[in-house]
Amino acid sequence: MLLDKIAQALSKLDENDTVRLTSQAIEEGLDPEDIILKGLCAGMEKVGEYYEKKEYFVYDMLKASQIFNAAMSKVEPLIVGEKPSTRAKGAIGLVKGNTQDNGKNIVRIMLQAQGFEVEDLGKSVPKEKFLEAAEKGADFIGLSIMTSAGVKQAQKVTAELEKNGLRSKVKVAVGGAAVDSEKAEKIIGADGYAENAGEAVALFKQWFPF
Repeated sequence: MLLDKIAQALSKLDENDTVRLTSQAIEEGLDPEDIILKGLCAGMEKVGEYYEKKEYFVYDMLKASQIFNAAMSKVEPLIVGEKPSTRAKGAIGLVKGNTQDNGKNIVRIMLQAQGFEVEDLGKSVPKEKFLEAAEKGADFIGLSIMTSAGVKQAQKVTAELEKNGLRSKVKVAVGGAAVDSEKAEKIIGADGYAENAGEAVALFKQWFPF
């Protein structure tokens, strides 16, 4: 299956094949979300497994991220497409000290495809930037947390919102490798947790229905 081939090419760090197969999937009319989730994301999950087994190293993770982004650039215009009417607006970013942004990028693209106006704050975002987004009237803030130290940084974000009287005015969602539903609720004080991009979209649609 073509999607499996995309995942396999990415897991082998083959940029030419990953991009070529992704373009082929687009030409054949496969669902862009399937290309992302069942092809590219599946490949990145395999890369992560190799890293955990110490078969891949930091250099390999960086190369995989580069390949992923190159392939995503082919798919992104299709999944965003024509913008539907806006459901809500907000900002997402990786908390301070975190820089692995593939997951955050997927969430941003899929939220935009569902009518959300999303400001991408980028990598290693200090709490002040999230606060600034809330002060500008954001309906939601998404925190991507990839390290255990990032959990403490996310906690600082919600504390900063509370301190400035904005916590009740904005929904806070968290996700990422270093967080789960229990940490999201009990430590960070978030309104919701999503394990993956699909769950993130479902959560936001629940919060902000048309």
